[in-house]
Amino acid sequence: MFIKNLIAPVLFFTSAFAAPAPELEARQSCGPVKLFHAAGTTESGLGSVGIPLSAALASAVPGATTQAIVYDTSAEYSATVAAGAAIMAAAVNAAATACPNQKFVLSGYSKGALVVHGVTLSSAVKAKVIAITVFGDPARNINSPFPINSASVDQTPRDGSSSSQNVASFCNTGDLFCWPLGWSLPAHLAYPTDGSIGVAATFIKNRA
Repeated sequence: MFIKNLIAPVLFFTSAFAAPAPELEARQSCGPVKLFHAAGTTESGLGSVGIPLSAALASAVPGATTQAIVYDTSAEYSATVAAGAAIMAAAVNAAATACPNQKFVLSGYSKGALVVHGVTLSSAVKAKVIAITVFGDPARNINSPFPINSASVDQTPRDGSSSSQNVASFCNTGDLFCWPLGWSLPAHLAYPTDGSIGVAATFIKNRA
């Protein structure tokens, strides 16, 4: 968000060819990487996965920032997912305009992963997306597309990733929502504490 210009004598010495103050301030506040995260069903803000992921990324990539995608996280998986995807796309587009040199990471947990799948970006903006991380993705086994150029999905990121892989899909064994014939809700809830967050932050760092 831009801060209003302050009227000060120093402005009279600014070159006529310098960037307008709001534009200059916005560029100075742009970090190298921005994470956009969509939380899971019934969660708010960054949710259980987004909060630790934001902290881990800020530590791994100095200056990295995070934006929560605020959408309807109720247990409805059609209209609210489409609306969430549109909200995420709008947020990414706005950041691309405000911070033209910034790179982006899209992320989602559970229902939030479905939101990520639904995001539509122009080719120019999609080129700024360097990584995607999803956790407990219900669409993991149906080859749903991702909004990133030349998507290459690592389905076992805790075992290591190649440099060509730009999507990390975390799915615990037995996870009720992403594992084929999954049975375990605890497995679906474990991502914030089972080491996945650190692996995801490193995955992003290596592509930043």
